[in-house]
Amino acid sequence: MSRWSLLCLAAALTACGEVVIDHAPTSNLLDAETASLETGLGVWTAWYGVTASRASTDAREGEAVLRVEVTEPYGWGVHLDNWPGFAARPGAYRASFWARGTTARSVVAQLKVSWRDSGGEELQARTLSSPVLSGQWVRTALELTAPEGTERMSVEVTGDEGSVGDVIELDALVVQASSPL
Repeated sequence: MSRWSLLCLAAALTACGEVVIDHAPTSNLLDAETASLETGLGVWTAWYGVTASRASTDAREGEAVLRVEVTEPYGWGVHLDNWPGFAARPGAYRASFWARGTTARSVVAQLKVSWRDSGGEELQARTLSSPVLSGQWVRTALELTAPEGTERMSVEVTGDEGSVGDVIELDALVVQASSPL
């Protein structure tokens, strides 16, 4: 592209005002890094009772996972550090995630999807619970409906069980429109 064309493009874009880049209607509402963990942790952060890290391991998809290591008894959690969450709108969605545990304990991962209004107020929340985790990857999915007034969506993953040293690995986390909105 010539320098003149770039200058014309820049002038045209600035004349349009603020640009908001939104997700394609059927794409994952989570950004690619947060969903896949291929290049970093995205916006995942330890919340309570755990350390959270990106691990290059036998991932379900790609080469990395979100590794959650339990550091305290009586429950654990990770959440997104991007309050009030990712852009969303009312409509039908499918949420899913892959998880596995690296211990022989009865650990279950619960992914909570919260639909929020423009001020960050929670309008509705739904939780997907995995089966008891083992060393094998298991996919958990649920159909959801974001209510009227939805402008943001946030996600957290928690567990009620777990002992110090238990490890949960998460991969391919998705909240995606079921059909074009």
